[in-house]
Amino acid sequence: MNIDDPAVLDFVRRAMVARIATVSRSGRPSITSLYFVFVRGHLWLGTANWTLAAREAAADPRVTVLLNIERDREDRRILRITGKATVKTEVSIMRASNLRMALKYILSPGGLRNHLANLRLLRVTNRYHAQSAAKGLACIIDVVPEQLEFI
Repeated sequence: MNIDDPAVLDFVRRAMVARIATVSRSGRPSITSLYFVFVRGHLWLGTANWTLAAREAAADPRVTVLLNIERDREDRRILRITGKATVKTEVSIMRASNLRMALKYILSPGGLRNHLANLRLLRVTNRYHAQSAAKGLACIIDVVPEQLEFI
């Protein structure tokens, strides 16, 4: 299966959360749920460079990403994407990623409803982001898909 397949593109477009599986140096697997965007055949997963997912992807680029359609209870498929990851912190990439993430998660109709419904949490959210920024840089895990399959 190819990333350009219309069924795959539709599935990726409708999925909201990616679960990335990474492997530690000792071989122990770890799974982390992250927001993501699809950019020119790559999956960009947003996180910070101090997180376990980013550290493990930097040490061993072999990753697996699982996507499913959370809002569609009828579609029980999972798209498994195996590929190579690169951790990126460049300002231009982060700017492009932040814009795409905002369009997908905040400036969409559902995102706006959710954001407005949770405005009372804005102070806590800002505090969380400030603590994260104090620990390290925001980054994306850039996954280049090598193999895809519905399971």
